Amino acid sequence: MRTIRFLRLPFAAMLAAGLFVLAGSAKAAAPAKQFKMSVGHTQATTSPRHVSLEKFKEAVEARTNGGIAVAIFPAGQLGNENEMTDSVAMGVLEAVRGGALEYLPKITMLSLPLLADNVKQMHDLCYSDFVMDMLSGVEEQRDMKVLAVGDDSGFRQITNNVRPIKSPADMRGLKMRTVLEIITLSMEAFGASTVSIPFTDLYMALKTGVADGQENPLALIDNQKFYEVQKYCSIINYMFFAEVMYVNKTWYESLPAEYQAILDEESRNMMNETSRIVEAENAEYLKTIESNGCQVYTLTDEERNSFRPAAETVWKKYIDLGYLNRADLDAMLKIVGKTVTW
Repeated sequence: MRTIRFLRLPFAAMLAAGLFVLAGSAKAAAPAKQFKMSVGHTQATTSPRHVSLEKFKEAVEARTNGGIAVAIFPAGQLGNENEMTDSVAMGVLEAVRGGALEYLPKITMLSLPLLADNVKQMHDLCYSDFVMDMLSGVEEQRDMKVLAVGDDSGFRQITNNVRPIKSPADMRGLKMRTVLEIITLSMEAFGASTVSIPFTDLYMALKTGVADGQENPLALIDNQKFYEVQKYCSIINYMFFAEVMYVNKTWYESLPAEYQAILDEESRNMMNETSRIVEAENAEYLKTIESNGCQVYTLTDEERNSFRPAAETVWKKYIDLGYLNRADLDAMLKIVGKTVTW
C-alpha cells in the first residue's frame, strides 16, 4: 500500500518549541500519575490505520501532557486480531484496533448494500448514538468497550472481465467471487451468480475464468494487482465495512473523566484521518488501475440508484434472518436521510 507522507512537525514538538504557547502562559503541571496505553493492530506501518494511530498518539499525549503514554504495536507484533482482542478482554493489553468482531454480531448491518452513499453518511452512521449504543452490548460479555467505530478501507467496488457495470442488468450471468454472507446476498440480488474462492487464490481464479469478477476496496484491487486480470472496474460505492477500536473497560474506567473525554474525541478524529488518507490514496489507485489497461467507469447517481430496489431486498432478507429488525433499519435510514415505503 502506498504511504501518504505528511510534512508536519509533531504536535508535541510544536508545544515544546513554544509555537502554541501564548505570551506569559505557564506550562501545565506534569500529571501526578501516568497511564500506559498499548495499542496493537495487524496492518503495516505504511497503512492508513497505522498513520492515523500515530496522529492519535501525538494528540492524546499532548492533550494529557503525558498523562497517557501511547505505545503502538503494528503488523501483528502482539498476535492476530482474535488474540489481541482476547488480550484486551483480559486486561493484558489496553487497546486493539481492527479487533475481532464476533462479539458484535449486529455490526454487519452497517454493511447493508447502498445504505450509505458517501463518506459523510458513512461517518454519520458510525459515530451515531444508535450505533454506539448497539455496540455497547460487548460490555455485557467481556471486559471491553468499543472506543470508536470507523470505516475499514473505503467503499467497495466491482471488477469483472465481461462488461462495464452500469445497471443490475449488466450483472446477470456474471460469476462473482464472494465469501461473506452479506456480499453473497448482495451479488445475488444484483443478478450475478456467486462462487466462493479463498482470497489467496483469487488472482489466479480471475485469470483462468473460474470467476468473472470480484468486489473489494480500491486498495486491495491495486495491491493485489487484480487490474492485470480484470478488464473493467466499476466505481459503484455499494458497501463499506466498519472497523472498531476496543479498549479494556476496567482500564478505561480507571482514567480521570477528562482523559476519557480526550480518548473519545481523539479516537473519532483518528477514524476521520483514516478516511481522509484512504480517499487520497484512492485517487492514486485509480490512476494505476487505468494505466494498466483496466477500464474504469464511475456510475452516475441515476445508474447507482437503479441498484436500490435490489439492495432493499437484501435489507428485507436481513430482517427475515433476524440480523436486525425494522426499528434498527429505520433508525439507520433516518441517520442518512433515507426512507422505504414497505
